[in-house]
Amino acid sequence: MMHNEMQPGMQQKDMIMMEMWETLTDNQKKTLLKRMIDSKIMMKEGMIKHFQFKIETMKIIKTMLD
Repeated sequence: MMHNEMQPGMQQKDMIMMEMWETLTDNQKKTLLKRMIDSKIMMKEGMIKHFQFKIETMKIIKTMLD
């Protein structure tokens, strides 16, 4: 039985992603990094909008109770 020479905590999908990354051109890497950053920004903006909505709702409820 052969053992996989993975680092502790590294999964097979991580190995595949590393191999894929190595085959990309510099322009492709740059584009991919930009998209990953944009994705994180969009997620954080969505969270902010969600919390703003919750805050507004709580303020409305508070004024209704006053």
